[in-house]
Amino acid sequence: MKIDELDIRQGTANTSHRSHGNCLPYVGVPFGMNYFSVQTNGEDGAWFFQPDAPRYEGIRLTHQPSPWIGDYCHLLLTAVQWQDPTEHPDLVGNYRPNEATFNAHHLALFDDHFNVQTDLVPTAYGAAITYDFQTPELAHRGIAIQLPDDGQFELTDTGVRLTVSDYHDGEDPNLTLFVELTVPGLDSAHSGYYDANQQWHAATAGRGKWLTLLLATTQTQLDCRLATSYLNATQATQNLAVVQKNTVQQLQDESANLWNTYLARVSVKDHHPATVQTFYTCLYRLFLFPQRFYELDANGQPQHYDTMAKQIKPGVLYTNNGFWDTSKTIYSLFSILAPELIPQFLRGFLTSYQETGFLPRWLAPDERGMMPGNLVDSVIAESAKKGLAPDLMPALLAAMQDSDSKAARGQRYGRQGSADYDRLGYVPADKYPESVNWTQDYSYSDYCIGQVADTLNQTAVATKYWQLSKRYLNLLDPQTGFLRPKNTDGQFKPNFIPDRWGTDYTEGSAWQNSFSAFHDIQGLMTAMGGKAKLDAQLTTLCNTKPTYHIGGYEMVIHEMAELAAIDYGQLAISNQPSFHLPYLFNYTGHPEKTQVLVKQLRKLFNASTTGFPGDEDNGSMSGWFIFACLGFYPVCPADAEYALGIPAFDQITLHLADHDLTLTTANNHDHNNFVQSTLIDNQPLTTSTISHAQLMASTRIATRLGLVPNN
Repeated sequence: MKIDELDIRQGTANTSHRSHGNCLPYVGVPFGMNYFSVQTNGEDGAWFFQPDAPRYEGIRLTHQPSPWIGDYCHLLLTAVQWQDPTEHPDLVGNYRPNEATFNAHHLALFDDHFNVQTDLVPTAYGAAITYDFQTPELAHRGIAIQLPDDGQFELTDTGVRLTVSDYHDGEDPNLTLFVELTVPGLDSAHSGYYDANQQWHAATAGRGKWLTLLLATTQTQLDCRLATSYLNATQATQNLAVVQKNTVQQLQDESANLWNTYLARVSVKDHHPATVQTFYTCLYRLFLFPQRFYELDANGQPQHYDTMAKQIKPGVLYTNNGFWDTSKTIYSLFSILAPELIPQFLRGFLTSYQETGFLPRWLAPDERGMMPGNLVDSVIAESAKKGLAPDLMPALLAAMQDSDSKAARGQRYGRQGSADYDRLGYVPADKYPESVNWTQDYSYSDYCIGQVADTLNQTAVATKYWQLSKRYLNLLDPQTGFLRPKNTDGQFKPNFIPDRWGTDYTEGSAWQNSFSAFHDIQGLMTAMGGKAKLDAQLTTLCNTKPTYHIGGYEMVIHEMAELAAIDYGQLAISNQPSFHLPYLFNYTGHPEKTQVLVKQLRKLFNASTTGFPGDEDNGSMSGWFIFACLGFYPVCPADAEYALGIPAFDQITLHLADHDLTLTTANNHDHNNFVQSTLIDNQPLTTSTISHAQLMASTRIATRLGLVPNN
């Protein structure tokens, strides 16, 4: 499929109480610095877009990676008409969502209140926006620009230069986005702005909070060009020159080609068109994040704004990525479909370390400190084991060891409770919330450090960290089969309730959060009492009623509602801690349970506005579905291998860097839930895993499905 066949409103019908993806319909280029979205109601905060709402407030230039993170350096553009600005005209329009075009490379809609057709084509640092006022009725027409929080503007001969600053909790409380917009036929005499008190000022410049600009024009058809920069106004002007070089159609073709370059790396032939549509729509979401936070100077060299030093520095930098989510799927897929991206991303993450002293955890635009662990370590280790960016690994290993060994700085940087973790072998629950998840993630990070050291032939370092990676077992209660929180005195917390959420666990209970020893499934199994014990525990997990105690959250959070809504037992595929759970049956000797689970869970995904069972989170849930269709999954990314599942398509071809890998599925009927046989290059595959090296060296994987499982 091509990008113009995909509607990007998948997963966009959400509220703060129920997530069907918590997505926005991002119009942009892959990994662009900005995205654009229709805004239907800004008063709903982070949920400013509803796909069925006819209300049209404008097109929002957005950097929001998640509603739970929020937006920053954003603004709103709308084509409007007005009679007298002192009478405070209504600037809200109306459109028909079912007649609008929502493509990644082209947004088009007709506002039937102001009778104007709007088309937007994105570029890496800006956009071309055309407005066609089809029936001018009032004295003045033009563009309204709403700036949140601090902003300023100045009209020029060709348009407007402005700044917006609205994120004050980062390292630079004055982080600023510089914007330049051309407005053909600009009528300065009838332009001006409203201040925060809604007082009108007929002026060509202004500054303050919550400004709303009205830029009048003498023309009815406008070809506007917009560019942005985090560096300065001069760079914004330079970025604008790039947008101005080509026609709108040329820019649209260029944007489409960028998307199709990635989409074309996979070819699907199948008799389930809805599943194919969902697959490609998820593929679009895979290539949105992380976003670039760097720009190119006059010589084409990358430079970025260092929010810590508050200086412009050379080199690449990326943002809008939460590694607790994305480390589980998207970087594994990049390593297969677009391995050339990995070195560039790793350079950006290394830049973060060099400028803050810590590898990143959740960037938006700088460190937010969200979620437990330091799971960028997983991305680094996976890349090392797959032979990607070997020249960066010595520096990255040093960064991993440094970031994970020194004391945390505040709540945002480093390992929280690291001294207690090193002393006790676990994060104590009486001192730190979500201690079970922190302990597991630290253990996995230790394993990841060992993996990188191993690729660099640092055997002693690798052995040390592999041994440390077993510390999560200090929280295992073999009698219940769960990881349970321990206090500083070494005793389990009393009054244990398996389905109690929060306090000691992250966005879940002991059911979802006791099996994240990705690196040590065999060790976990042995400590629990063997394969049969883990198999019984996982089986019970899947068949237990999806109950929950609100626990530390003291309210029903949306993840609880989603667990109950899908009714797949305690298997909360709506959130990342459950992503690998279906595949664990492979390790207990029951791959047939994995197969039927994965096939049933795929039914929870579609290409509609309610297309995800929970938060999509920067491509991570899209990545889960893509793997579920391919027929394998990276349970432990740092091991560079995949657990087998069940493929979805009659035929899918991965166009790898040097050859094609074709996966076929015979007897691919809806009622066949089990794999009967798998051949790799005509040789039987008798294991339940496949290494990355074996996968990438193969040319054909042939799977046959059946009605009942094999013994």
